[in-house]
Amino acid sequence: MRHFLILLSLFCLPHFSQAEAIDPDRLIRPDLLEQAIGALHTHAAHANSERLVVVDYSLHSSKKRLFIVNLDTGHVSAFRTTHGRGSDADHDGYLDTFSDTPGSGASPQGAFLTAEEYHGRHGRSLRLDGLDETNANARRRAIVIHAADYAEPGMIDTYGRLGRSLGCIAFSRADLDTFMTLVPQGTLIYVGR
Repeated sequence: MRHFLILLSLFCLPHFSQAEAIDPDRLIRPDLLEQAIGALHTHAAHANSERLVVVDYSLHSSKKRLFIVNLDTGHVSAFRTTHGRGSDADHDGYLDTFSDTPGSGASPQGAFLTAEEYHGRHGRSLRLDGLDETNANARRRAIVIHAADYAEPGMIDTYGRLGRSLGCIAFSRADLDTFMTLVPQGTLIYVGR
């Protein structure tokens, strides 16, 4: 990959035009970004070199915590997303634990590659292939990306947090459409905390 050494300096503070103020919702934690870049380097032979997606589950579900990094321009887009109910026993909007155990309802961590799009129970969806021991069951568990009513902004207005998935990365319908437009097949997604 051509950007590894400059990514850390460029993407810790995303590019903004002079007219834009620095948007704290588009900042990626440097330590998590470093882990994501390491995963991208490890899986460079299989990963698309145009985008990198970083999910920061240390942030509350009411915050934008999924970041799409354009590896050519440095532009960062940020979105709200859910985590698994098995990862948040208190239902307080914070992910407490990761798990890849089938039936856990928890979010798995580590590096994934986006795979094929399909239409399922939640409509338009995107399969994920787990690349690490911590998410090797992603296909078997049907850990995918999809839209859900419990990921709509109104959930935050009503409950102060998004709802929870069974481990999937769920978006609002509008954000899913944008995500699918911005992220090509084979993009590396790094999920951490």
